[in-house]
Amino acid sequence: MLISLLYLLGSILSSTIIALIFKLYQRYEVDNFQAIVFNYLTCVVVGSLLIWDFPVQAGFAQEAWFPVALILGAVFISTFYSIAVTTQKFGITVAIVLQKMSIIISVIFAIWVYKESVNALKIAGILSALVAVVLTNISPGIKETNTQNRSLLVFLIPVYLFFACGMIESLLLYTQRDLLDGSGGVRFAIFLFGTAGVVGLIFLIISVIRGKTKIQSKHVIGGIALGIPNFFSIYFLLLVLGRGFGGSVVFPINNISIIVLAAILAGVIFKEKLSHINLIGILVAVLSIALISLSNYQ
Repeated sequence: MLISLLYLLGSILSSTIIALIFKLYQRYEVDNFQAIVFNYLTCVVVGSLLIWDFPVQAGFAQEAWFPVALILGAVFISTFYSIAVTTQKFGITVAIVLQKMSIIISVIFAIWVYKESVNALKIAGILSALVAVVLTNISPGIKETNTQNRSLLVFLIPVYLFFACGMIESLLLYTQRDLLDGSGGVRFAIFLFGTAGVVGLIFLIISVIRGKTKIQSKHVIGGIALGIPNFFSIYFLLLVLGRGFGGSVVFPINNISIIVLAAILAGVIFKEKLSHINLIGILVAVLSIALISLSNYQ
């Protein structure tokens, strides 16, 4: 039990550190896209060192999870970029809540595909989560001179982030249940990160050749700093799930803890101020996840 709790704590801390690093990118003027590309390449290196083996083996393209890894790899890099922009434009807490509220999409997916039970608590959790997304997405301090630009960000980037995270969780759930054997999870994660890195690297090289961007050491360092907690946020979560704890228990506890911890650290370190509506949205978010979690015990 203690080891499982330590793994869960590792996942929570890693995910929270990711949000804090994105905020630091803004302070030190780190290019989001460059750093995200090097982040994924770092994930591959960290994972390969962890298993002490070259992750790509002969016949990997015939693996059942290969097409899913390709899709997720492409979605991952756009989602991570959206997380960076949302964090910098709206704050750490709003970005974290939007990510974690995507659990309602994976819950609906689980009900539809795997015929999981539906009850009053689960329905209440899903509806309250939708309310939380709206409340936490109302950003305080929007300047009148920048209303149009901020409105586009409010309605496009956070919405995309919400649905993309839900898609990722649903595909990971499908892959874990139907496509992976007991030992394939880490290699799948490494390949997923690698796919995202290759896609990003292609666009980065094109941008460099066209003279639109220049690779700088601070962007590379920022990517390495992000890649380490990014890999372990997934790795520790896989370890917890691998020890027999159901996703209906692990995911809500994980998500609630990240939301609360990120909000506290954002206030302490970056002095982020949330409106009363944002605070109500956070409380509703925590309530919705708790309801979804408790619904599994009805």
